Amino acid sequence: MPFFSIIIPTYNRARLLERTLASVFTHECTDYEVLVVDDGSTDDTEDVLARHSGRVRVLRQRNQGQGVARNLAIQHAAGTYAVFLDSDDLWFPWTLTTYLQAIDMYGSPSVVMGTVASFGREEELAPVGREPFRAWAFTDYLASAPEPFIRTACVIAVRLEALRRVGGFTARRIASEDHDLLFRLGTEPGFVWIQAPLVVGYRQHDHSSSRSLEQSHQGLRFQLEQEQAGHYPGGAARRRDRLTLILRGVRHVTRWLTEHGRPDLAVDLYRRSLGAHLEVPRWRYLLGFPPWMMAASLRHLRR
Repeated sequence: MPFFSIIIPTYNRARLLERTLASVFTHECTDYEVLVVDDGSTDDTEDVLARHSGRVRVLRQRNQGQGVARNLAIQHAAGTYAVFLDSDDLWFPWTLTTYLQAIDMYGSPSVVMGTVASFGREEELAPVGREPFRAWAFTDYLASAPEPFIRTACVIAVRLEALRRVGGFTARRIASEDHDLLFRLGTEPGFVWIQAPLVVGYRQHDHSSSRSLEQSHQGLRFQLEQEQAGHYPGGAARRRDRLTLILRGVRHVTRWLTEHGRPDLAVDLYRRSLGAHLEVPRWRYLLGFPPWMMAASLRHLRR
């Protein structure tokens, strides 16, 4: 049985998928299986996967989004830990070894999260080296709420039993479905954030399309609704931790929506999160965002 199950959902990214797989197969750790879920691709993805027959387990479904695709792989995975990799990102030769070091050092935590190196062109990753290992350990994910590091599924390793226990990813086609998963994993024992070395090359794209803006709004709205309905673990005792994390996302996304010409969606999130911001409280945002949004919207209109 492999220790790691590497889960890669993909949709119409044949050229980028080839590069992603190449970064996995040059890895110094070999105790893994690779599961690629073709989410209804219509490009040359099938040909790319055929070239790697024997090294990749291929699962196929009609196009339903990466949350459903990841869940399909979770059902078929055989490893102790599932590691998620997006089909446009790249690993470094030390990525799995670094996860394994954290797992061994901190007693098999439920969730291990790494840090990304963002890039637009692959040559921008050339200066990235294997720095000395540095990590912070927490009793669980919610306990890391005060720390403002970037959180995303493309840099996490999760015990497979914990993933299955919380039900995997939401099937909704929203942004931040990975944050929703992390909240549901919030009280699973043991969380480690690896500060160094960097473990994933995160490919940056233009995220300002109308669809991505709306999905980002829907993702944060969904988190607020889930919290309001009491669907996240930890009860009243951990509410402040959950709100700290959710509202950090709200503040980031409302600014991003405004800067990209959707102040209507930003206002909706501001309104929906008003009570939570008052509870925490976050007065600087509550008082400062409305005038900032108006000024930013005017600047956007003048472009």
